[in-house]
Amino acid sequence: MTYNTQQPSHEPTASPPILPGRRLLGNRPFRWFLASYGISFLGFWAFFLAILGQATYRYHANASQLALLLAIWSVVFLLLVTPAGMFTDRWSPKWFLVLAQAVAVISVVPAIFGRGVWALYVASVVDAVGAAASIPARGSLTPLLVPEEMLVQANGALNTVSMFGVVVGPGLAGLVARHGGQTLVYWCILGLIAAGLFLMLPLPDRRPVPAARTSFLPEIAEGFRISWREPELRSLLFLACSIWFLLTLFLALEPLFVKNGLHRGVDGLGLLWSANGVGAFLGALALARSKEWGGREVLLIGVSLIISGLGFLAFAGTLIYAVAIIGSAILGVGFAWFLSLSQALIQRVAAENMRGRVTGVFGALQEASAVACTLGIAVLGGLVMVRPYLIGSAVVLAAAGFYGFRADRRIRDG
Repeated sequence: MTYNTQQPSHEPTASPPILPGRRLLGNRPFRWFLASYGISFLGFWAFFLAILGQATYRYHANASQLALLLAIWSVVFLLLVTPAGMFTDRWSPKWFLVLAQAVAVISVVPAIFGRGVWALYVASVVDAVGAAASIPARGSLTPLLVPEEMLVQANGALNTVSMFGVVVGPGLAGLVARHGGQTLVYWCILGLIAAGLFLMLPLPDRRPVPAARTSFLPEIAEGFRISWREPELRSLLFLACSIWFLLTLFLALEPLFVKNGLHRGVDGLGLLWSANGVGAFLGALALARSKEWGGREVLLIGVSLIISGLGFLAFAGTLIYAVAIIGSAILGVGFAWFLSLSQALIQRVAAENMRGRVTGVFGALQEASAVACTLGIAVLGGLVMVRPYLIGSAVVLAAAGFYGFRADRRIRDG
């Protein structure tokens, strides 16, 4: 069910989307979009590993400092992503995304020239501004390039190339840091993000059908109302916040678990991230090749949480590095399913001129969960028991997935 909030407007009608042929990759604009997305995420994941690794191994950051590094990113993203969705709906998803990429390029500068953890905090803040602008813009642009029946495939393809970045980016960043130094890593990352920006330029400027504008707060509030009023989106709210909270805990504590539990260095952390990317790549590829999973996204998102929880448990359940690599790969499969299916669900259910705002709402609520997690870790500080917390979170994540089964049945019966 789609809530059409479009109202009469005297603004020019948006250009109709370019429809692909029978094959998704027969759509040339989508191919450009796919290339830009993949290269940009290669730089994004390398950047994330670089700042976490530098904070842990060079500046000897503790659990509170690592959690604060993530919390700063999350707070900035949380405050900006919903307004960014509104501006995306009002303007051009393409040019808003180009602007976001330019901000991401700037975020690398403090990490290159700064010294100490404070420079990484600044880099995290600027990167979050770019991410807050890019998430709703991508969510709005994708369904303007492909038809509704191909949304699961399209999002699967986008996450396939982005997860390739998870496979290559962290491992490559770790190797470059080991043999060429941390500064060289950041210069490579800057080049990748800039390349993703230039690949956006050939895209056609497809815009949502315009709607009558109101004031700032009512437009944002409408995104929240739609997200709660539609049963499928309301179910997604619980599932999305659950996985984001628990995986943020995983992300914040993983470097310490790898360093003190598995006794591996930054290259070992990079290999685990690459294993996660391999699993995510394969999971997203399966969705990219699917043609009959549209309309059952809530059920499959529940399955993705269960898969993620099982991988999470395997990662932290032993102190064997090989088992941790396998668990990290399984976790990647589940997370890739969650990302692709949740994006496709929002794009299918929300009206054309609401997709940016609804995507922004989900981004904000997910990051609110992440902020709650990281601030909790920061407050607890030395009381955080890394491995017990990881194991407990894995069990809760798998249990939350069963809510997707109940929600899907209720939607089908309702």
